[in-house]
Amino acid sequence: MNPIARLSRRQAARELALWAVIAILTYSTAFAETADSTKINTKDSTTNNTSDYSGKFISGTRWAPFVSFAPETSTVLGAQVTHFWRPLLQDDHERPSSVSISGILSFRAQWRIMAQYDTYFDNFRWRLFGSVGFERFPLDFYGVGSTALTTESERFTPETWRGAANVAYRLVQTPVGAGLSAGIRYEGRTDRIVSRVGQGRLETSGIAGANGGITSGAGVFLVLDTRDNVFSSWSGAYIEARSTAFTPLLGSSFTFVQNMLDARYFVPISIASMTHILALQGGATAITGGEAPFYALPSLSSLRGVLIGQFADRTTAFAQAEYRVPFLELFEAVAFVGTGASAGQLADLGAAPLQTVVGGGVRFFFDPNERIGIRLDIGVPVNSSIGSTPRFYFTFGEAF
Repeated sequence: MNPIARLSRRQAARELALWAVIAILTYSTAFAETADSTKINTKDSTTNNTSDYSGKFISGTRWAPFVSFAPETSTVLGAQVTHFWRPLLQDDHERPSSVSISGILSFRAQWRIMAQYDTYFDNFRWRLFGSVGFERFPLDFYGVGSTALTTESERFTPETWRGAANVAYRLVQTPVGAGLSAGIRYEGRTDRIVSRVGQGRLETSGIAGANGGITSGAGVFLVLDTRDNVFSSWSGAYIEARSTAFTPLLGSSFTFVQNMLDARYFVPISIASMTHILALQGGATAITGGEAPFYALPSLSSLRGVLIGQFADRTTAFAQAEYRVPFLELFEAVAFVGTGASAGQLADLGAAPLQTVVGGGVRFFFDPNERIGIRLDIGVPVNSSIGSTPRFYFTFGEAF
């Protein structure tokens, strides 16, 4: 093994171990409610000494610092504050409305400020959700297509304003989960490339988006969600189909259509009085009808071990499976495998080379009732075009 590569791996392992200890202590102690979680926001109205609880809410505010690690960012420090509210008589399986603000700063000078909202109306028939934020996030450009990785990556720095708004209507309510919903959406972003490699591929090859631009589009989506828990699912399915058209009619500098499918299925397996989980995910994204900027092209970064932007092209498809085994009440051991491919056209996807990763990890649930936890994963590519360097991930929530 190359001594430099061995040294960098050791440095990454030491840094990851240090922040693992800090993060476990942080997540275990930092969540604090700064508002009364049983606060009633409307006046009582009584008839014959019987309270009317319609229109009354439980609300609260929670804040937490956090630490994460990914190969593209190194160590990330951040914090988030969330205000939530829910009807007093709401069913337990219904999610509360919430508004949150978060900020992150990585050891590689990447930073982001983001506000997110998720609100429900008319007895949960209607849902309004989305986000808005700004980021300065240096990343590596690997080129476009499955053969682009034969040359060195180039560092570039974009500054991005982004926002999204979604309105969904529940068509069918299921016994478990959010049910079947359909909706409309808007997505927009403005990118400015503030630095890049002089006379590099990004500067000289005429790639769409090399100078930034505006990406603005609207579309429709359909979602079926029967998961028993959105943070760490033990059973049920999640299927989302989405199509968004980006057009100059909405101020976009680029014209294209993005079609996306994300399907997940969770199977509980009872073994020796314990519940193991088989988690499956498949996804595909296709760009049609024009030219998308390089930073809007889909890649295979959903596979742990593949970096953001690697194998980016107009069409991608992937599948992954994860087996989860609980131990010591608050922990879970995980093994996973994933594979995917990218191509310029949908018809060429079947002949494209497969990129495969394998790996494993551990979960720690600091809130076992809601199944909220942190995860440590190690993904290893088993495709020679990007080597076999292990990639470490330490962050909040499950991979899918």
